[in-house]
Amino acid sequence: MNIGIEAKWYFEGPPSGKRVIRGLVDAILKIDTKNHYFIFLNEKQQAESFLYSGQKNVTVIYVWAGNNALSNIFLLPFYSRKYKIDVMLYQTFSSPFDRAKTIAYIHDVLFLSNPEYYTLYEKIYFLPLRFLTRKATAIITVSEEEKRRLIKFRYSDSAAKITVAYHGVDSTFSPRETYAAANIQLTKQKYNLPDRFLLFVGRLNLRKNVDNLLKAIPLVTDKTIPLVIVGADEWKKSNHLSIIELLRIENRIHFTGPIYHELGIVYSLATVFCFPSYAESFGLPPLEAMASGVPIVVSNTTSLPEICGPAGSYVDPNDPQQIATAIDNLLTNPQLYSEKKKLGLERAAKFTWEEAARITIACMESC
Repeated sequence: MNIGIEAKWYFEGPPSGKRVIRGLVDAILKIDTKNHYFIFLNEKQQAESFLYSGQKNVTVIYVWAGNNALSNIFLLPFYSRKYKIDVMLYQTFSSPFDRAKTIAYIHDVLFLSNPEYYTLYEKIYFLPLRFLTRKATAIITVSEEEKRRLIKFRYSDSAAKITVAYHGVDSTFSPRETYAAANIQLTKQKYNLPDRFLLFVGRLNLRKNVDNLLKAIPLVTDKTIPLVIVGADEWKKSNHLSIIELLRIENRIHFTGPIYHELGIVYSLATVFCFPSYAESFGLPPLEAMASGVPIVVSNTTSLPEICGPAGSYVDPNDPQQIATAIDNLLTNPQLYSEKKKLGLERAAKFTWEEAARITIACMESC
C-alpha cells in the first residue's frame, strides 16, 4: 500500500505540533517496513537531515508550505495522483480533491467550544474545517474528550469513523538522575535556573491561564520559591506583565522564552509543574512533566483528567487559592510528593509513540 503523510511541521512549526508530528512519523517508519510511505516535508527545510530518507520504503517529497490549509487542499492531491497514493494522512486540513482515501488528523476544535480564546483571523482560517473533515474517509484525534467534541460539533455523524490515538512522550523527557551532571549545570547556568522552582511550559495566551497561576504565587505558603515560565507570547496573550506588576512579584517570576533542546532537563529540575489551562484536547506538557519525574498541578477540565489520571493534583482553573493550596500540599507533604511522582512516572509510561503509530497504521490500512 502507498501511504502519504503530510508532515510539514516535522522540522519547523508550533513546538507541541512539531513534537507530535516528529514522534508519530518516526514511530510509524520504525515499525512499518511493509507499506511504502511518501513523506511530505516543507521545501524550506531541504537542508535538514531526515533520518529515514534512505529507507527503502520511504520517499521524501518537499512541497510548498506557505499556508498549511492551501497546501493541503490544493497542492497535495496533485502529488497523491502522481505517486498513486492509496491513503493520505493529513494534518488538520484534508482535501476533498484527493482521489485517494483520506484521513484527517485533528489536533483539536477548541476554537468552536472555546471561541473566546481565539482571534477572528483564527476562526476564519478554521471555518472550512468541518466541511473538509466530513468529506474525509476517516478521522484520527488525540483523546476521547476531543472525539466527543468532534461529534458535538458534527465533524462526523458516526463515532465509528473517529479513531483515538493518544500522543506519546518522547524518550528525551526523563527524571533528573538520567542526565549528566555537566549538562544539568550548563542548562542551569544558561537559563539562570534556581535550585527549586515551580514550572509552567506553554504558550502565553488566555487559554493557558497563566494569569491565575500568577495570582496564586503570593498565596503559596513558601514565599521564596519562584515560578519559571517557559514559552512565548501569542496573539491572544495573557495579562501576565500587568498582573506581575500589580502583585509586586517581579522577583519571583522568571521568563526563559521558548526552550527546545534543553527542555527535558528543565522539566526534570522543576520542583512542581503547574498547568491550570482552561481547555485542552490532550495536554502534552503535563505528560512530559510526569515522564520527567515531576509532580503536577493541573486543571480539572476537558482532557486533563483523562490524560493525567491519578497522578494529577486537580484544581479549579478559576480559583488561584485552590491552585496555591495544591502547590502547598505537594511542597509540604513529602509522602504525597513521592506518591504523585511515582504515579506520574507510571502514568507517563502508558503513553508511547509506538502505540500511537500502531493505531494510526491500523486506521490507514483499514480505510
